[in-house]
Amino acid sequence: MSVPARVVLLAIGNELLNGEVRDSNLYTLARSLTQRGFRVEQAAMVRDDPQTIAALLNTLLELHPEVIVISGGLGPTDDDCTLPAVAHAVGQPLMEMPAAREMVDQAYSRLLSAGYVLQRGPEAAQRKMARLPLGAEPLLNPVGVAPGVWLETDTTTLICLPGVPEEMGALLEGSAIPRLVARFGQRYWVEHAVIVLCEDEANVAEPLREIATSYPNIYIKSLAQTFPGSDASGAANPELRIIVATHAADKPAAQRQIQAACAALQLALTRASISVLRTES
Repeated sequence: MSVPARVVLLAIGNELLNGEVRDSNLYTLARSLTQRGFRVEQAAMVRDDPQTIAALLNTLLELHPEVIVISGGLGPTDDDCTLPAVAHAVGQPLMEMPAAREMVDQAYSRLLSAGYVLQRGPEAAQRKMARLPLGAEPLLNPVGVAPGVWLETDTTTLICLPGVPEEMGALLEGSAIPRLVARFGQRYWVEHAVIVLCEDEANVAEPLREIATSYPNIYIKSLAQTFPGSDASGAANPELRIIVATHAADKPAAQRQIQAACAALQLALTRASISVLRTES
């Protein structure tokens, strides 16, 4: 693709919205996908309610993002209702798939061999984790039991990953991202940081505006800190971090763009009497 594929993220689970569990999956997904050259457009959290999940998916699918990544709700209990909601949203029935059932069987064999479980889960629970929307493909879960899911519609690729962060990360890196890169092509995210001496973030607004206007393909953002700003020891810390980044299909070209933008930024900051301490890549 000539532009980054657009991605929407969806985290599912009552425990996230009740505050019982601090979400880390959206952060991991956003950072990993961005660094692989995808553009994350939006992210949301939804309760374990199949009607709510399906309704939101219908709304998102109407926007035609290239990718929707969902985390959570693939397990064996009744509140794990992601796949019925996905099936409803795409208009396909849930079907028990032999390949998915084989993955569940292999997972239990692995866990039994390692002594992590004493017996296989109930048959009904195993079958539930093997039921996927018609047309979907299971993705091997190398850490847990429930397979992930890869499902392509006419306009959007849907990927369903487990909610347990370790399982989600293993499936993301081992299966989802390699397939996404093969599907949409290799792109790169090149990011540098310019560290400045600045007690008030407002002072960098004009230099940042100047660079954003001159380099429209560059993402530039100052990262605010607690005012007046102090480190863990309580000492004054007026350092401010400015991110300069871009997506590109060609990494050397992206690096040249970033270097040019950083050089121009440093000149603009100097004109504004803001000291540049260092740059980081």
